[in-house]
Amino acid sequence: MGTGTGELATWPPAAVAVVVAALCTAAFTLLAAFVGGLWAVIRWRRDVGREQRDRCWARLTVVFDLITAAEVGRREIGRNLAQAMYDMQKVPAGEEPAARVLAELFIEKRRQ
Repeated sequence: MGTGTGELATWPPAAVAVVVAALCTAAFTLLAAFVGGLWAVIRWRRDVGREQRDRCWARLTVVFDLITAAEVGRREIGRNLAQAMYDMQKVPAGEEPAARVLAELFIEKRRQ
């Protein structure tokens, strides 16, 4: 049993075709699995980012509702929540301008 290509030439053409087809199928399957896995990871990361933004906006909406309430107690609670959120730096990337506006308009107003 040698390792040269001369031995491969003695194989029947159908056997060579089957081996080549199997190797191509295996390579295509591995490529498809890699692309599918990469796509799943990218989609998961995008979904996680969307969920984080949604939670942040939900919290900010509650704080804005409290700050703009007609009752003094609710406004004070809203300002304290805004200050706590700002101090804890629970601001996702890209949302810093909204946090700065929140701090300048609502938190700093209370200190004056």
